[in-house]
Amino acid sequence: MQALKYIEPWKVEIAEIPELTCCAPDDVIIQIAVCGICGTDVGIISGHYPVALPGTTLGHETSGVVASVGESVTRFKPGDRVVVNPTYSCQQCRMCQTGNPNHCEMKMGTEAGVSYDGAFAGQYRAKEAFLRRLDDHVSMQAATLTEPLSCTITGVDKLAITHTNIRAAVTGAGPMGMLYLWVLHQRGVEAFMVEKNPHRYQFARDNLPPAARIYDDFEQALEQEYGSRDGQIDLVVDTTGQLTELIFAHLAPGGKLLNVALKDKHATLDVLKIADKSLSVIGSIDSLNNSFERAYAMIRDGLIPADRLISHEIDFADYQDAFRLVGCDMANRTMAPLEAANCKVLIRLGNMD
Repeated sequence: MQALKYIEPWKVEIAEIPELTCCAPDDVIIQIAVCGICGTDVGIISGHYPVALPGTTLGHETSGVVASVGESVTRFKPGDRVVVNPTYSCQQCRMCQTGNPNHCEMKMGTEAGVSYDGAFAGQYRAKEAFLRRLDDHVSMQAATLTEPLSCTITGVDKLAITHTNIRAAVTGAGPMGMLYLWVLHQRGVEAFMVEKNPHRYQFARDNLPPAARIYDDFEQALEQEYGSRDGQIDLVVDTTGQLTELIFAHLAPGGKLLNVALKDKHATLDVLKIADKSLSVIGSIDSLNNSFERAYAMIRDGLIPADRLISHEIDFADYQDAFRLVGCDMANRTMAPLEAANCKVLIRLGNMD
């Protein structure tokens, strides 16, 4: 079978590898249907997020069909449609025991698409405990958003929202920005969105939650929403990693800034203001506190329009075209401006439904 292997920054290649078999009693071999392109994949390829081990198969937002199971597996059988939770945790280390399994000390060698062979391949070897059977009405495509949505739920949980009549915004209209906007909407918070790229802006404008508005400039948005470019805001989710200092300057007393961008970017913040204004600057990554199950339930129940947020589905052979859609130009070894309206881009690896 074929797999998309990371070699070094700007060098990935399709390799022929043997079909997978169960190595442990709780192993489950998944025949991959589709796998989503994540910002992590782009960061790995571009060298902006240098975490992957050379030779690792990329990809972790995936769904497929069970091909075979280990001898101790009881919850799944060949033919079951499943979605994969790629965030392994050992449940034994100090991080797991202190409520931070998303930072499990055994992550090295277990993190799909980073240090463990991921799902841009014909097959993926999963553990029984990290699979969820799909309901009949949930598409393979929609299921791939379970993992990024679970990361979103983790972040919104950290915001500890207690009031819904707050001023809120999400910056960046990529897949994570759109998911944050929708999860906040489901929590009763009506946030506006900021996106300067015209193609992302175009897609987001047509897929916003009810009553949500989108702008191409943060301070212009403050003026339109609150009457002044110096307006204060209570909560901002920044998915871009580029606006920390600007957002921080506009936080109201008790305000919260959640950063979820994996970008090598430094910012200078006034420590006095953090204390004097009771401000919170928060980071978040991965799934936590059963957020994967909660994410799947939101997709299953139609609370998140997962299918609407999928803009493209590209065949595996054309993976470079798929990555180019999100700005990762492998042929020219550079990040490039977006050229088409898009959100979540999927790569199709199998023809099962």
